[in-house]
Amino acid sequence: DGIEVRVREGGRAVLPCRGLNSSSQGGGAQWRHRGEALPQDTRYHLDRPTGSLIITRARASDRGLWMCSPHATPVHLLVLESPKAPYLMIDSRRLDAGNQFVPVKENSELSVECVAEGGSPRPGLHWLLLPAPGAAPAPPGLTLQPPPANQPPPAGPPVASSVATIPRVLRAHHNATVACIVTHPTLPAPLNASLLLDVQFTPSFAISRVPGFGFPLREGIPVSLKCDVDSNPPSNPVWQKDDGAPPVEQSGDGFLNFTAIKREHSGWYKCTTRHLLSQYSSIGYFLNVRCSVMSSDADEVAGDIGAAEIESTEAAVEVSVGGAVQLECGTRNGGCWGRVGPGGKVSPLGPGAPLAIHSVLYQQAGHYRCYAPESDQLNAWRTHNVHLKVTGVPMVVANNLTRMAEIGDNIDISAEYCANPGATKVLWLLPTTRVLAPGNSYGSIIAYNITDGNQTDCYKALLQVTAVKKEHDGDFSLLVWSGRGIGQITINLNVSGSLVNSAARLSYTIITYLIIWMTLFWC
Repeated sequence: DGIEVRVREGGRAVLPCRGLNSSSQGGGAQWRHRGEALPQDTRYHLDRPTGSLIITRARASDRGLWMCSPHATPVHLLVLESPKAPYLMIDSRRLDAGNQFVPVKENSELSVECVAEGGSPRPGLHWLLLPAPGAAPAPPGLTLQPPPANQPPPAGPPVASSVATIPRVLRAHHNATVACIVTHPTLPAPLNASLLLDVQFTPSFAISRVPGFGFPLREGIPVSLKCDVDSNPPSNPVWQKDDGAPPVEQSGDGFLNFTAIKREHSGWYKCTTRHLLSQYSSIGYFLNVRCSVMSSDADEVAGDIGAAEIESTEAAVEVSVGGAVQLECGTRNGGCWGRVGPGGKVSPLGPGAPLAIHSVLYQQAGHYRCYAPESDQLNAWRTHNVHLKVTGVPMVVANNLTRMAEIGDNIDISAEYCANPGATKVLWLLPTTRVLAPGNSYGSIIAYNITDGNQTDCYKALLQVTAVKKEHDGDFSLLVWSGRGIGQITINLNVSGSLVNSAARLSYTIITYLIIWMTLFWC
């Protein structure tokens, strides 16, 4: 309650006196500031006819509660003070106003604090995110988060602050502007502090071909491969063939041009780049150069779908385990995908072009086939065969990660691993810290030789423990090495019982057989 009077710092303020007795109006005013008597100051002048207090050259110390008598209406004096220029902070570090670029990694969280010192009343802080020139209107996935509520005011001079958070920085935020806008009644125009996001992201590859993918390549025709690398900082594309140099000279902008392609140019091609002290690679692409049109699938497909004319094309794609891949059908009219199993049987996967496979597993390697109609020919079909090759670190799995056994039991411990390139070393690590290679034994433990698994590039490992002992209680680990890394899985064997229980079980078995024998043959 009361009267609020606002004045700029250094200005003139008039504090009205209301509520005095009419007999003592004006001359009876006894002004007090925050409960204390009015100090001797030439800046304070009493207007006796009205009892108003006139303050010249108002200062910040004049702000607060004023009263001309105990029963008069209180007056709240607010001295307007302009805030200082705002500044930004990241991780409690003040940013240099002359360097607006802030490096931040893709997929990381970014919190920016805006601080404005001074200002009465408290200035308003507002956030803006402006996309880079020519970019989308708003970067996807952006959320600005306000600071925590009910924070106690800091000691010392008044400070206004606000925190904005981008939970996940995307490459679409690159070159975007984050700005803090400060508004205040004393400001003719808002103040601001801003930064530019320099988003560092790992390379992504886009590979194109002329003629386009799906078009059969024959000897003698010109072929061009193009690799585009999107990364920040920028990095240069480098082509490889079968993990070595390509057979023709490549340009610095990602082109690999064959003026007249040959059969010996067939092989696995991939695009690589070096970025921030790390090496990155695209998925592999198998370039298949043929002497003539292949029609190995023509009779089979004609019998299945009744097509009069069939053209078959082939391609091969390499992808790292855990990655994602899209298998192109080579047509704009869609198509039906299937997976070719043993004996040539095709299991349908459904329509769609391309066929997208996410989080690729070794078990998904193999032969895929797409059936598609030709758009410019009536009753004509084409088949597109794609051989998917999965490479990467070994993956080791087991059906049961915990096994139970009693002392004296026999138990098998098995696991399956997949690796491409193939494993260079496979070892069992026993609870006794002893290492056992397949084809060897230690005491009552036998490590059998590796056998083929149910899928391509997959194998089975078997460990047999006879007459389980208490020392076998613990972790059995299978470790698989390859040129791409190490895979490992641990199976816990929980051994219960004692030697006494084992002997008792043996005695019980013998007695049972004796009773049966006596029942059958005693007479």
